[in-house]
Amino acid sequence: MNHTSSWKYLSLAGLCGTAILAADIALADITMEYGANVRYRYEHFDRDEDATTPPGATSKASTVRLGVFAKAKLNENLSAFVDLEAVEQLFEDDYNIPTIPGQTIPGYPVIADPQGTEVNQAYVAYNNAAYNTQVRIGRQEVMLNNGRFISTSGWRQNHQSFNAGTASVSPLDNLKLDYGYLARVQRVVGSEASNGRADMDSHFFNIAYSIPDIGIVKGYGVLLDFDDELTNSADTFGLRFEGNMPLGTMRLLSTLEYATQTEAGDNPNDIDAQYLLLEAGLQISNIAYRLGYNIVGADSATDKFITPLAHPFNGWTELFLNNPSLGADNHGLEVWYASATGKVPGTEQLTFTTALYDYNADTGSASYGNGLDLGLEYRGVANTLRGWRFGLYDADELFSDALRTSLYAAYTF
Repeated sequence: MNHTSSWKYLSLAGLCGTAILAADIALADITMEYGANVRYRYEHFDRDEDATTPPGATSKASTVRLGVFAKAKLNENLSAFVDLEAVEQLFEDDYNIPTIPGQTIPGYPVIADPQGTEVNQAYVAYNNAAYNTQVRIGRQEVMLNNGRFISTSGWRQNHQSFNAGTASVSPLDNLKLDYGYLARVQRVVGSEASNGRADMDSHFFNIAYSIPDIGIVKGYGVLLDFDDELTNSADTFGLRFEGNMPLGTMRLLSTLEYATQTEAGDNPNDIDAQYLLLEAGLQISNIAYRLGYNIVGADSATDKFITPLAHPFNGWTELFLNNPSLGADNHGLEVWYASATGKVPGTEQLTFTTALYDYNADTGSASYGNGLDLGLEYRGVANTLRGWRFGLYDADELFSDALRTSLYAAYTF
């Protein structure tokens, strides 16, 4: 029996054992908590005609997500949590999810919000505040740092989750240690998609040390070994610094990150790639201004830095989810960007985001194009949220021009 199968049986046995344990606890000792959230989104994605896009191919998705959760506190340290999610189409359904036969429109841009219902999370948790320890066993959402390597992909209607065991402990006030074992990923495209889930025998760790009035230093490893998706197997090790230093009435913001990656498991590709992020900025009043430089390295179409468990970065058009290649000589991604985020002056509940991008090849001299992100979000009373996102891609030597925009509203109760 392989490690993944053993893990599945162990998880099932753990859940059954917890159910029996819960049955033995007096009902008066169990505290139940329930909740739900609803999110509606209209998303419009338009790509200029190219070799793969027919004339007039504009994707339009009108979807609503209902999430329902229940939490049972079994005793002082032990609890169980279940989170269900359902996504349905309303009004517009002209969009493409190529790996789901019933939701495929060839040539149309992809909007990864499939309709369907599934268990997003179902885990048993052990928490001990005295020892600053948390352990979770079962299906759960996992986010490592900023989500660049492991993410919940929370923007999409169907969240990404994992069959996993995770542990977090803080042995010192400024030190936090995280470890996780991942047996299966449940992707945002849903369980009906041919690539909706993937079994693995993977691990991650993260060591974070906080320096007061300076920032946080992190060291991490992501060791991915897929059962069937062999080219996604890779070992990644990195260092990350997140700076936040007082500077008079302002704060100095910085992010420095470097990671290396090599092939792992039965990956047939030879990988020797690097990731680099340099970011500097200022927090002035309620607005953060940043300048950044990001390299997602590649020397060829197969020797490139991969992030198969991440959500899209470097622009809301989501065109750079995968590390690109252009012909035989241009590979990888080099990005310069500038951004401003914060509260709209004179308001407390309205925030904005704006970002400009310049995209180029990491290896080679190709100019990929430019990007623009704009966003507004209003957090109202009674747990309401309304927002607008706009992403624009002005193509040069890669892809074609693209425009992606969304209107959304959410309510939690």
